[in-house]
Amino acid sequence: MKGHTKMAIFIAPFLVVGGYIAADYYAQEQAKSKNLFELSLEGHCNLAKNPCILKNEQLTLMLSNKNDITIIESNHPLEEVMLSFVDKDNKETRYQMHSDKNRQFWQSETQASLLLKQSPKIKMRLISIVNKGYYFSEFYSSVY
Repeated sequence: MKGHTKMAIFIAPFLVVGGYIAADYYAQEQAKSKNLFELSLEGHCNLAKNPCILKNEQLTLMLSNKNDITIIESNHPLEEVMLSFVDKDNKETRYQMHSDKNRQFWQSETQASLLLKQSPKIKMRLISIVNKGYYFSEFYSSVY
């Protein structure tokens, strides 16, 4: 057996282990950098009359309000959803949404109707968690 063949056989296990460690480190860094996603409002949002649709490439959420029950429907199962309303004095009221078994339908009793009657334009914030990814949006519901 030639010298370079012996050297290759000796070095190969170290290269395999080193490559495995480097690939794992790279995958962890990529996962850390890709866990925050913005949802964009599609069209105009008037929560008092019509559903508001929030989208990005992977996720679509439809937000509606009926009889002070705010409802969120999703095209994928969600792990957690938090919705907040920011009034004209910049005071934020948060609501933890509750789900059914399939985790695509979320709801909570809110004061959305009251807030929408007090102001023609209200700021809303939403954050949802899907597979350790955080999907967020800040948007306005207005009667215009």
